Amino acid sequence: MKALDFTKKKSKLVDKLVKLGFHYQSTDKEPASLRGPSRLITTWANVMNGVTLQIIDAYDERRGANDELITTPRKYVRITDDCTNISVTMSIEEFMELERITNSNGSTFPRPETSFERITNEN
Repeated sequence: MKALDFTKKKSKLVDKLVKLGFHYQSTDKEPASLRGPSRLITTWANVMNGVTLQIIDAYDERRGANDELITTPRKYVRITDDCTNISVTMSIEEFMELERITNSNGSTFPRPETSFERITNEN
């Protein structure tokens, strides 16, 4: 019997996306073109804050000394503000260092955690 367990962690990248409030939308494969080989694009969105994030799995191709084709996998992240359509591209490592994102409307997410301490007046 198989069991579904949502308590298991997926990956550090997916955990980071969920922590920042992103939700999975789709995975698309772009076919190879004149500019290069095919790319796999996984799209996540933070609908509440109007930001789209794409994880792009691409391949760099170059010719070696003996004219052999050398393909190197490359993975990067593109974050786009939906309101202004401005995007920023960064490596997975740079993305993993992010703690917060601020959209063009000035909303920062995730919101800083606040602790609610009950203050009592004992006078």
